[in-house]
Amino acid sequence: MFLLDRINYWASNTPNSTAIKFANEQITFSSLQGNVQNTIALLENTYDIKSGDRVAYLGLNHPHMLYLVFACSHLGAIFTPFNTRLANDEYRYLCKNAEPKVCFFDVNFETVANKLDGESCAFVPKNNLNREASNNSLPDISTDAHAPLLLVYTSGTTGTPKGVLLSNAAVAANIENGNAFYDFKPDQNVLITLPLFHVGGLCILLLPALTHGATIHLHSKFDPSEAIRCLNEDKITTTILVPAQMAAMMAQESWATAVMSSMKYVVVGSSLIPMAQIKTWHSKNIPVSQIYGSTETGPTAIGLHTDHAFLKEGSAGQAAKLCSVEIRHPDHSKCKTGENGDIWVKGPNILSGYWRNQGETDLVLQDGWYNTGDIGHMDEDGFYWIVDRSKDVIISGGENIYPAEIETVALQHPAVQAIAVVGKVDPHWGETPVAAIELAQNSALNEQELREFLTDKIAKYKQPKSMMIFDSLPRNGMGKIEKSTLREIINS
Repeated sequence: MFLLDRINYWASNTPNSTAIKFANEQITFSSLQGNVQNTIALLENTYDIKSGDRVAYLGLNHPHMLYLVFACSHLGAIFTPFNTRLANDEYRYLCKNAEPKVCFFDVNFETVANKLDGESCAFVPKNNLNREASNNSLPDISTDAHAPLLLVYTSGTTGTPKGVLLSNAAVAANIENGNAFYDFKPDQNVLITLPLFHVGGLCILLLPALTHGATIHLHSKFDPSEAIRCLNEDKITTTILVPAQMAAMMAQESWATAVMSSMKYVVVGSSLIPMAQIKTWHSKNIPVSQIYGSTETGPTAIGLHTDHAFLKEGSAGQAAKLCSVEIRHPDHSKCKTGENGDIWVKGPNILSGYWRNQGETDLVLQDGWYNTGDIGHMDEDGFYWIVDRSKDVIISGGENIYPAEIETVALQHPAVQAIAVVGKVDPHWGETPVAAIELAQNSALNEQELREFLTDKIAKYKQPKSMMIFDSLPRNGMGKIEKSTLREIINS
């Protein structure tokens, strides 16, 4: 079933049930169906959106994003949500790379839209999606299941973001993977506070729950005290969080007395989860279900079923319903039980490829298998344990930061001879980026000057939080900077 078929089913069978709660608005499945149909008509008739066209969105969480996802699926178009935390130059790159025919934006990003409008696409206020289409009948389109539906950008390992293409079939497979873990029903209430420009916010719980008749409580952005209140008072049965969100909630005074009596389990992902956080939820008798994956896997590849949460604390769980997982040596031979190796994933949920980047696609996709670059092992019971994320990636507050992006830009500063960005352990964010710099001869540079140089070029959350100057950065015999040594120095 395509996405719109699933919404049509619930609109026919439970038309007055609430599909989405957002701010003071309650959207029934019947209204959701009507809003999606109107969006389809607007995209086709007003913005001339055809199969293969990209439709971008820049804004905080809003039901409009979901209307666009369903509409693009029906039209064969590609929904392209932009990260809301980027710098102007990064948005400029995304527009030129994705070449969306239109980008809808909310009022928070009017300044960005005004600067970029017309450069690579037309920027249109999202309120235009509220207009009634002149012709609300659905176009007769036969969408290819393997046609791309989502173009989601990840931080780049080579200095620029990579666009991950996920097909209609991949999104449908991820829905089945999610529902196999959580068995969503119409009487369930799911809180979503993660940004929908990430597949973690859009695909792990939201789409599986919504397409199985549950009610989505959608927040425009995360607020720790409001999240606790919602979990306590709104009969929420589950939510998805990243460790930084958990830490922020646990720092609130209201956390200690929070009962959350309707909560059946909490889902957590994006980075290694501190055991103390898991045990804190377990002390409230709320199982912690970890989900492992990446944008490239849709993202649900491995998950810990709630039945196993207390028995396998800290485990990522077992392979998702439609996934195969292998732990391999560098020569691609399989590792033994308990032996650490590279995590490879295969299934209908994985990416079709990187947008306009066949070289990177060929590096990660081999014989239908996706090389995650992460390290883990499988125990004797068939449960997977993640030992380390990709060795260079920095995960700060649930956001992936690839040092190559920062390094590529920072090297343009005349005072920077060489640079390596590594993660420093942080009790709140998980990690923060630190710049280790080797200065050019007779040059000087301080942290403020580096930050000013990176402004408008690199998103603020990616910018190094501190800087260390080295006479000579540690290098191996081939002259490559040894980041493992730098990590030890910076975290000592």
